[in-house]
Amino acid sequence: MRILVYLEKSAVRGGIEVFAERHVARLRDEGHEVEVLSSPSPVTRYPLSDFDEIVVHKCSDVATLEKFPPEKTVYYVHDHEPICPRGYAYTPLKRNCTRAGGVWPCILCAPACRSWKAALGRVFSQRRRIVAMSRFGKIVVISEFMKSRLVANGLDAAKIEVRPPAIRTDGAGEAVPTPDRASPSATRFARGMHSPFPVPQVDLLYVGQLIRGKGVHLLLEAMARMKARRTLDIVGTGNMEGELKSLAARLGLAVRFNGFQKNPQDWMRRAACVVVPSFWQEPYGLVAAEAVALGRPVVAFAIGGLPEACQGKATLVPPGDIAALAAALELP
Repeated sequence: MRILVYLEKSAVRGGIEVFAERHVARLRDEGHEVEVLSSPSPVTRYPLSDFDEIVVHKCSDVATLEKFPPEKTVYYVHDHEPICPRGYAYTPLKRNCTRAGGVWPCILCAPACRSWKAALGRVFSQRRRIVAMSRFGKIVVISEFMKSRLVANGLDAAKIEVRPPAIRTDGAGEAVPTPDRASPSATRFARGMHSPFPVPQVDLLYVGQLIRGKGVHLLLEAMARMKARRTLDIVGTGNMEGELKSLAARLGLAVRFNGFQKNPQDWMRRAACVVVPSFWQEPYGLVAAEAVALGRPVVAFAIGGLPEACQGKATLVPPGDIAALAAALELP
């Protein structure tokens, strides 16, 4: 088959881009001829009729979305952006939103993270976006939770396939996410992720971005309430790093900020407990899934797709409940 893979921003190196990269590797390993197209290259760069299948991994622009032939397009939904003008299903008042996207109340919420012009454009094009998505032959999501959100926004459940990121462990015990199943290219990429330096023994571990929705500040507040004094290692960076360092110092907590690491699975393998304190609606929760696959104890808030990612093998507490989180983290 000749397949076109569209990815909006190939220069960005996030979870969606890694997922798409591995997907392309798998398709090529299977013998397909794959072309990759990303913004700012126009969709019309290739005659779309020449392709047997078109895979869209991210496309924010409705006009571009409408150019893909519906009968041969597979649309992957990785996050809330296709159904939320703000992109996060999370309001400026720091509350999760479960409404369907539309003019009201999105017109008041969206400008909080976009310019007025961009926000109004997304609010008033939301219906067009849903209609364009509804015409595609297949929509792929990473959790039943995300499927329920698309259905709530008017999409046909029969067209939506749930395909969680597959998790496997190689001979060294590393958890490696792959789009569907392991491919030689994905395996080569994964084996290069091990750290050349020894990872210290870790008590509590947080892996991820340091942004408000990830709830690291709630984890620090929970640690301050605990009777047992535990240490926390943080792997990741973000715009809350300075605020979190100040909070940890003020609360007198033993916290190490280790910055971005290419080998988060190696840190997980040496952790006594991996904590996922997200209080926004995680579409899935790959960190939790990887930690479970590695046999590590996991404590997480029961929100969004996290219960699915944990597969019944984690301690889940009510979202945002600091006292319950502290109790779950107490040493026996």
